[in-house]
Amino acid sequence: MIGTVVENIKLNDKYYYMIINNKDFVENAKVGQFLMVQSKEYDYINDPILRRPFGVCDVDYDSGDFSILYMIVGKGTMLLSTFKKGSKIEFSSPLGNSFTIQNKKNVALVGGGIGIAPLYFLAKRLKNNNCKITLYFGGQSETDIIFLDKFEKFVDEIVVTTNDGSKGLKGLVTEPFIKNIDYYDYVYSCGPKKMLEAVSKICINSGKAVEVSLDERMACGLGACLGCIVYVRDNDGNEIQKRCCVEGPIFDGSKVIWESVCRG
Repeated sequence: MIGTVVENIKLNDKYYYMIINNKDFVENAKVGQFLMVQSKEYDYINDPILRRPFGVCDVDYDSGDFSILYMIVGKGTMLLSTFKKGSKIEFSSPLGNSFTIQNKKNVALVGGGIGIAPLYFLAKRLKNNNCKITLYFGGQSETDIIFLDKFEKFVDEIVVTTNDGSKGLKGLVTEPFIKNIDYYDYVYSCGPKKMLEAVSKICINSGKAVEVSLDERMACGLGACLGCIVYVRDNDGNEIQKRCCVEGPIFDGSKVIWESVCRG
């Protein structure tokens, strides 16, 4: 697919927010899916060759716009930050599975850093389903706490934590979350793997359903290269392999074998 860059907004020295117009993509995108983006604008740049995966942050069905949130971590994302308004950009169709959307439930969204991206699209959909939503948002420092003004429109409560205490509560995001776990019917989480593991174990111990969005290294996004294998347990307790890009990126956190996911 090819879209037009509507905006490529620098949020701070670390994060950017890109809005792209493509009505076909918007009509087919589901909450929790991702896309593979060509991070270079011109073909004569040979590196990087592979596309980069990004979660769908938001869609606008009226305008045909959708958005991604990205963090500058290497050459690919640095090149992505150079796209100007009106530039053409190449990307895949929406990929992967989607979150299970609850109705009239008390839900918690637990995000860390760039993992906040798909939770925004999710919050909007849950709000439409009359859910009561608490957002737990953690980061290393104040720089990692973004999008709060957008979330305020769709969630009932926001709890912010930073490791250094520069914004919100000082400490890990799981600390205030575990204190309130009994209140929730359903939990969704996206962020660093260690955080996802901790959130999942809290939910398992409390008997709460939890869905996590995993961010594995992806080369093709179509399940062909087998580079994003995730080990999970089936309903009989057997260890099986799943492709994060096809059977994921959304998984039942209680079935993920976290020792294999986090070992790298």
